[in-house]
Amino acid sequence: MNGAVIHHFSHVPWPTPQYWKVLPKEMRDAILYGLLGCDIVGFQSSLDVRNFLLTCEENGGLQVDERQRAVVFEGRVVYARHYPISIEPAATLRMAASRGSRQEERKLEGWRPPKLIVRVDRVDPSKNIVRGFIAYQKLLRSHPELRRQVQFWAFLQPSRQDVPAYTQYLRRIRQTVAAINGEMGDSSWVPIRLDIGESRRKAMAALRNFDVLLVNPVYDGLNLVVKEGALVNATSGVIVLSENAGAHEELHEHVLSINPFDVEATAAAMYAGLTMGAEDRKQRSEAASLVVRTNDIARWISRQVQDLRELVLDPQTVITGR
Repeated sequence: MNGAVIHHFSHVPWPTPQYWKVLPKEMRDAILYGLLGCDIVGFQSSLDVRNFLLTCEENGGLQVDERQRAVVFEGRVVYARHYPISIEPAATLRMAASRGSRQEERKLEGWRPPKLIVRVDRVDPSKNIVRGFIAYQKLLRSHPELRRQVQFWAFLQPSRQDVPAYTQYLRRIRQTVAAINGEMGDSSWVPIRLDIGESRRKAMAALRNFDVLLVNPVYDGLNLVVKEGALVNATSGVIVLSENAGAHEELHEHVLSINPFDVEATAAAMYAGLTMGAEDRKQRSEAASLVVRTNDIARWISRQVQDLRELVLDPQTVITGR
């Protein structure tokens, strides 16, 4: 591969140097030095870039230029950059407006409560689904006036059901929903509507119609569901977003931010979203949609190509050291 230009993009969060020390030194060094064989290493967020540079410096003992976001390795300069991945707006909007999606919306109209909280996720422990339900339970306990006025629709896609941790987590999800519905529901109202299956059209119907969208992963490289929701929602819905999702860096000004481990704060944020004034909801929704339209998948690709040209193929920057 001598002379080849190599660009690598990491979709998952990059941990701090201390977390890497959970692994044997030989293993973590192989991962780090393998990546440093690239010319550019791309990440989802600026925090990932900072963590990568810290790992190079603290665990690898390498020379790092924080201003240039670069590392010197074996006489070469390796650049670290963040490129938050995105969606293709036109294709996503076409799907949301398709006949199949509209049919799902008509079904939704038959049971939709006055207020609708939505989540669309894979069944994955990192998505923090159970903790989201517990927060909703606290919301209903604190605001009994919301009973029969709101429903939490969780549309979940099965994932890695051949892995015990994932099958156990799905079992916990079902148990938690059953307990909350048993405690708070009655014959005329079910607090949580749990759908488990695969349907892009149903997901679009949910995202078009939420009053509150809960996206509360423990950690997430980016999270494209929140971008799809911001783009297609037609009800000026409010997004409650984990500060540990990569998309938070782009959308934080237009969402209600939460610590995903804090169920009290998550409950409060859902309540704030449900009771927010119409004008504030509209402004947030439009601003979030504009971010997604501007930072689309084409821009994600073009920024990487531009950096390859400017930093590697026609380099103008010299590492000065510290």
